[in-house]
Amino acid sequence: MIAVIAKLTVQDGKGDEFSAAGAEMVAAVRQHEAGRTLQYTLARSQKAPNEFYFIEAYADADAMGDHSKTPHMAAFGARIAALLAGRPEIVRLDPVATLA
Repeated sequence: MIAVIAKLTVQDGKGDEFSAAGAEMVAAVRQHEAGRTLQYTLARSQKAPNEFYFIEAYADADAMGDHSKTPHMAAFGARIAALLAGRPEIVRLDPVATLA
């Protein structure tokens, strides 16, 4: 398994629009990547409401790589580009212990 945390910071006043787009993205991942994407959660920071985090887990490196090439990822990227306050910060992780 491979885990990813992606931090996306949105512009002031764009949080609700980003939340809606993110929820649609999670639904698309659920529909099209089941079994290969093990977790795909969108969360909003309690302390900094313009910060959002995708918490992701993939079955393997191929699943993670394929995720970035999906049509729904391309559509999501295009939809949120004008909402972001900067580039996403992506951290790839090797799980040490997990509760699944």
